[in-house]
Amino acid sequence: MAKPNVALSLRHNEYEAECRTTNKKIPYSYRSFLRHYSAYANKYKATLRIGRKPGTILEVDWEGSTAFIIDRDTGEKLKEYIFVSTLPSSQLFYTEATLSMDLQAWITAHNHAFEYFGGTTQIIVPDNLKATVTKQQNIYLT
Repeated sequence: MAKPNVALSLRHNEYEAECRTTNKKIPYSYRSFLRHYSAYANKYKATLRIGRKPGTILEVDWEGSTAFIIDRDTGEKLKEYIFVSTLPSSQLFYTEATLSMDLQAWITAHNHAFEYFGGTTQIIVPDNLKATVTKQQNIYLT
């Protein structure tokens, strides 16, 4: 589940295809699959719940996969990078495609997200974001 572009629906489709090709068993419905996965995750502590007060945190990141658009004038295929911001408690999200992942695109996408949400949160949590790192600093604790 930690791999890019992996969701439970994808895992269910893979499981269902495997069951059908091997003819060993009838596959679970998606709802039953989710119930069994939840039991497995609880048993092996495969999930982590992070308590958050609603409206205090905005999680932001660039989506791992890129999209493409075709320039109508030149016919050139251009990469698009997807900015994603989420209010985790409500699962309300804002996404925006940009032509680069530079700092200007990062700031602009944030401003658009804040406009969409109608304000900002107290805390903004980026996920291991290289676009905002401008200088490497080694800190040694003694």
